[in-house]
Amino acid sequence: MSEECKDLEKKIDAVMTVMNAWVYGIEKTANSFFGKPEAFYRQWIIISLRPFIAKWKELGAEFKYDLEGFDAAKMYVEEVSKTGFMDKKDHKIHGDSENFVYTVNKCPYNEHCNLLSSEDKVDKLACNRAMVIIGAIENSKPGESKKWEYKPQFINGGPCTIEFKKIKK
Repeated sequence: MSEECKDLEKKIDAVMTVMNAWVYGIEKTANSFFGKPEAFYRQWIIISLRPFIAKWKELGAEFKYDLEGFDAAKMYVEEVSKTGFMDKKDHKIHGDSENFVYTVNKCPYNEHCNLLSSEDKVDKLACNRAMVIIGAIENSKPGESKKWEYKPQFINGGPCTIEFKKIKK
């Protein structure tokens, strides 16, 4: 591996450490102040995704609107992979319009989720990967995200598996 590649990997690793710390801090704060961070996280992700979505065309991707749950989730994984922010081979999504499963083999937030689940007694962690999918669903079709619930399963070191279930028609 060339020195340039090693330097790039070090920079990416440093950015991932910062991202983990940042997300850990947000969720820890949400747990401390709000008790149940899921509602906070849903709104935060929906809003914070908008500037990223606005840049997609510049990054070679296209956000598609008016898609329902599973289709919006699939679109998000496929299109973000085109931007270079995710490696598609590490993200699997399968199911249908009522239930789907999203598996992330190398979730950059795995460390923070496992740390939070080991130190806090929270009813439900606001899994960042699940929240991003919820945010994509909501940004694609406003109101659609309220029809879905999710259940994450964390394995220290991964993979992370998130089950989504449609709860409203």
